[in-house]
Amino acid sequence: MASVADEVAALRGTRAATLRDLLTHPAFSRLLAAMTVSSLGDWIGFIAVTSLVTRLSGTTAAAGLAVGAVMTARMLPAILFGPFAGALVDRTDRKQIMILADVGRAAMYATMAFLGELWMIFLLSFAIECLSLLWTPARDASLPNMVPRRQLANANAIGLVSTYGTLPLGGGIFALLAAFSTGLAVRVPWLGGRPQSLALLLDGGTFLFSAYMVSRITFPPKTGGPTGRFDLSRIWRDVVDGLRFLREDSIASAMTAGIVVAFAAVGAVLALGPIFVRSLDAGDAAWGVIVTAFGIGMALGMAATNQVAKFVDRGFTFVWALVSAAGALFVLATMPNLSLASVVTVWLGAFCGLAWVSGYTLLQENVEDEYRGRTFASLTTLSRMGLFMSLTVFPILSSIYGDYEFFIGGQRFDLSGTRLALWTAGALAAVAGLNTRRLLHRHRLSRPQPLTLVPKLKRPPATGLFIAFEGVEGAGKGTQIRLAEEYLRSQLSQDVLVTREPGGTMLGEKIREVLLDPKTGKLDARSEAMLFAAARAQMVSSVIRPALAEGKVVICDRYVDSSLAYQGWARGLGEADVLTLNVWATQGLFPDVVILLHLEPERGLLRSTESPDRMELEGQDFHAKVADAYLKIAEEHPERFIVIDADKDPAEVFDDVRTALDRTLEEYERANGDGGA
Repeated sequence: MASVADEVAALRGTRAATLRDLLTHPAFSRLLAAMTVSSLGDWIGFIAVTSLVTRLSGTTAAAGLAVGAVMTARMLPAILFGPFAGALVDRTDRKQIMILADVGRAAMYATMAFLGELWMIFLLSFAIECLSLLWTPARDASLPNMVPRRQLANANAIGLVSTYGTLPLGGGIFALLAAFSTGLAVRVPWLGGRPQSLALLLDGGTFLFSAYMVSRITFPPKTGGPTGRFDLSRIWRDVVDGLRFLREDSIASAMTAGIVVAFAAVGAVLALGPIFVRSLDAGDAAWGVIVTAFGIGMALGMAATNQVAKFVDRGFTFVWALVSAAGALFVLATMPNLSLASVVTVWLGAFCGLAWVSGYTLLQENVEDEYRGRTFASLTTLSRMGLFMSLTVFPILSSIYGDYEFFIGGQRFDLSGTRLALWTAGALAAVAGLNTRRLLHRHRLSRPQPLTLVPKLKRPPATGLFIAFEGVEGAGKGTQIRLAEEYLRSQLSQDVLVTREPGGTMLGEKIREVLLDPKTGKLDARSEAMLFAAARAQMVSSVIRPALAEGKVVICDRYVDSSLAYQGWARGLGEADVLTLNVWATQGLFPDVVILLHLEPERGLLRSTESPDRMELEGQDFHAKVADAYLKIAEEHPERFIVIDADKDPAEVFDDVRTALDRTLEEYERANGDGGA
């Protein structure tokens, strides 16, 4: 059936949201250009500024203090200005904020190229970070109104890649410009003492380009949101709620410390890197090489996350990626030259990227939607505080440790404060990883296995044919099932039985009444899942299995995949747990083919002319999750799914359904000819 699914799913609008569709979206393509260039500017500026303050500070000990000070200046806005920035973005024109932030950062970075006082660089670094805290939430808040809802996951993933994927490019550009400045200093003596100036001027240009691209985007109007003056008490109450949930929720408490320490490990490398390359007797360009190596490794780690998750549980991946990052920090601190240090740094970046993405994905998949926003807002604050602490503390710690050396058999061994500080960061990362492992083991918490790891279940041999129709509310299943029944009766000699879920039996109809009656009110998600499974178990045992044994064609309006989409995904119970429940309830009976009528949920809800039932009364966000879940399941199981574009005239939709049925009947007849279905 895979070929059928591929052929029919190729129809317009029926596939899961693709990167190609998103990248050709006019508004998002311009925003992506702005995001990428802006992130590139951030990294070039970060590397250039740390290199500049290292050069201006003089001694190694003073360099450690200077780097710590500039990192403090960059991280303090997250604590002092972050909550106000989000509120400001909600009350002003987001497009204007992004343009002004880009222009302001361009002017400040260009100004740094001509400054020689450390305190002025610290002050501008603080102001630049404040503008960044305005630009990023303005972008994130605009995305849901800019791209289709099904593309939000892809848009966020691309945003992540544009943020961290430009790190190696930024490091490489800085290294080239620093080397070029040194060579050009023969003709332009001013550059001899300021090899970072060209990088800072180019950095200013990247932000001007970003401002230009944003100015060409038509931003949709904001849909609601807070108005009036700032409510500081509400802001802080939300932060406190998120922190409380992080502390009390078992998996959140297990993951938080590990994620924060993963950020701290990254901060240790970024903070100590300019000083560490000095101990390797490398020039200014060497710091750019280290950053490039780290960025390449992080990109590889993030890219490998989903592939690793197909074979290894994300909890296991997170823990051992963090422990491996700790080991890489220990090894990095012992490297005697730039070449070996660069190789180890690639591995360090890969482990950090793997841990970072795995940890965030675990939380995204397990935290209830009610608390997800506050949880991640609080986690972001804690992570930035961890990064802030590491960027500040480790350079100071390297100065406190001091530099030592010893000889063994005439061989000199360097034991600098920078190396000792890297070992300290490695020890903290190892402790955090092992502590996370202990908490996950104690609470027996791990991410449910994805559907791709669940065996592809098929029903026991029978002479009948089992077809299920799925889709969001208002997708037109009733009409298409009626037409399919008429068509199959005209084509086959077997009887055709039509049933529905929940329902199909006396018990099932009573359960249906409870589940769909708005007067039932809010049900616990697990209670709801078990009621659906109970109705399904009764119908399978008393209706579907007997009909299949008699050689009938059974058409069912909804089946197991509805529970996977509605309860497993939209209710947040997890696909694997819901699948296990339903495999037990149905004794492993799955349809021969599932015809998914795909329709955007907003369109489906508008089609209904009757009073909405309890499920239809759920908000649009809930139904959007259901639609996305259906597409996700279909994409992972093409062997049993055929996706049909339902956003057309019913007759046109049935043309596609009839094509799918014809192919299904061919497969069915071929199987019967070989000795049974």
